[in-house]
Amino acid sequence: MTTYLISLEARSKREYDDLEKKIIQLSSIKPITPLKDTWILLSELSSEEIRDQLLSHIYAKDALMVIRIDSHDWASWNIHEKSALWLNKTAS
Repeated sequence: MTTYLISLEARSKREYDDLEKKIIQLSSIKPITPLKDTWILLSELSSEEIRDQLLSHIYAKDALMVIRIDSHDWASWNIHEKSALWLNKTAS
C-alpha cells in the first residue's frame, strides 16, 4: 500500500462533497485531512490514476496535486490529534 498526499486549491466557492466521497472510495482505509483541502490516504493506485479519477469532481480553474509520500518520516505542528494517530499507525 502506498501513501499519497492530495492537495486541492479550490479557486471557486463550490461544494466539494463528491470529491471527498471519491477520495474515501480510493483509499484502502479512511483517509485523514490534517489541513484544509489536504488529504492523506493509502491506495494501491498510482498518483496518475488517483488524479484522473478525481478530475471529474473538481472545477476547471481548481488546482490539484497528488504526490507519493513517505509516511515513515513526517513531522507536524498543531494538526488534529486524529491525524497524528493515523500517521503513527500507518508508519509502523
